[in-house]
Amino acid sequence: MVGTSHDRLSGTGGLPMKTATADQRVKPPEQRPRRAHPWAWFFLAPAFLVLLTFDYWPLLRTFFLATQGTDLFGAPSGFVGTDNFELMLTDPRFWNTILVTFIYTGASVVGKVLIGLAIAIPLSSRLKGTPLLRSIVLIPMAVSVAVAALVFKMMFQPGTGLFDQISGLFGAGPAGWLTQPQMALLAVVIVDVWCGLGISVLLLLAALDGVPEEVMEAAQIDGTGTLQRLWHVKLPLITPTLFFILITQSIAGMREFTVINLLTGGGPGTATNTLVIDIYKTAFGSGTSDYGAAAARGIVLLLIIVTLTFIQMRVLERRVHY
Repeated sequence: MVGTSHDRLSGTGGLPMKTATADQRVKPPEQRPRRAHPWAWFFLAPAFLVLLTFDYWPLLRTFFLATQGTDLFGAPSGFVGTDNFELMLTDPRFWNTILVTFIYTGASVVGKVLIGLAIAIPLSSRLKGTPLLRSIVLIPMAVSVAVAALVFKMMFQPGTGLFDQISGLFGAGPAGWLTQPQMALLAVVIVDVWCGLGISVLLLLAALDGVPEEVMEAAQIDGTGTLQRLWHVKLPLITPTLFFILITQSIAGMREFTVINLLTGGGPGTATNTLVIDIYKTAFGSGTSDYGAAAARGIVLLLIIVTLTFIQMRVLERRVHY
């Protein structure tokens, strides 16, 4: 049949205009706006309530306390503006605390990555006995951080501890692991690296096992040596995992409390007094209960972690091969 002149002008080829308009109104299912089912809100409500109570409310309370003075009983005594921040930033001990925090975090992250690679690379080879060694290396993951810190504290005891006993075999005297400032910082780093080594090795093993055999065989056919294949092929292919470990362990190092508090409590002097330990002492130590000053330090810690993570993602992510 031949359509009318209006149909020909409209380009519908004789099809009724009413039908075309109706078809355009019918959207595919994926483009239709989805309405949340009331039962979804019912089941999500407990999770939202827990999140608001234990995550966002303490954060908002911290911002509030940072602008408040504190009376002898630890209760807010009134609005003081930025006084808590000014007192903190003009105190030389605070900047020493920041320096100790960065040294501790940097040494801890480097130790976990380098020692983790030194363990994971040999274990990634298909040699006899490596399955058993993998299980042994992952033992630190099953040990409580508090238990590990207390055991290491016994091993660091001057004179009678395992470390001094071993150094005594070589004619060295007591090292003062927990009493000398330089050795105390090294001691807490050793324990933190030991506690976090299991998860680092586990992630690196998974990444190394995921490197395609075809790629390694092709590199070998091209005449590359073992170290060249490791440096130019394996390590670039596991950079996403290395990047993940750097980010997460940097945050963990900034927030570490248990190891330092149980081993040294921030001492001797201020040798291991990281920002988290300083927050704890300001809020609960020495009977001060200065929650306003502690909250200001907590906000600074939050800003440092956010800034450090942002810099790492901007700088290091460019070197990650996805």
